[in-house]
Amino acid sequence: MIKNVIVTDLKLMPNANGRLMEVQRHDDPNFPGFGQAYVTQSLKGVIKAWYCHSSQIDQLSVVCGMLKLALFDDRDSSPTRGMVQEVIMGDLAPRLVQIPPGVWHGFQAIGDSSTFLLHLNSEPYDAAAPDEERRAYDDPKIPYTW
Repeated sequence: MIKNVIVTDLKLMPNANGRLMEVQRHDDPNFPGFGQAYVTQSLKGVIKAWYCHSSQIDQLSVVCGMLKLALFDDRDSSPTRGMVQEVIMGDLAPRLVQIPPGVWHGFQAIGDSSTFLLHLNSEPYDAAAPDEERRAYDDPKIPYTW
């Protein structure tokens, strides 16, 4: 496990009308604060990588579908520097993954359909000064093969 990456298994609570999945509450012990929430769709097989933030905490949870999330710790002062972590999440494995600043991350929709991903960011996006670095999905500096 990469230091300060928090993977929380979520509970699905079925009822007569369907199901409920609570993703996060402001009184959760790992709640980092709220800046912005949005949902993205990734088509089956599409890779969206790599992303890294200098101050923003990202949190990801799948709303529908299945996802492979890959993380790479490139933080100079981290005891897990150089480590790669993979998390499978989605319909059959509901999770909330909290990604600290300085950890590169990317994801791929897996399974039979597209994936809808809930993003809960600690900071709102600022187009004038985005807190985001990007690399290609096949960047040789990240030891991960999709």
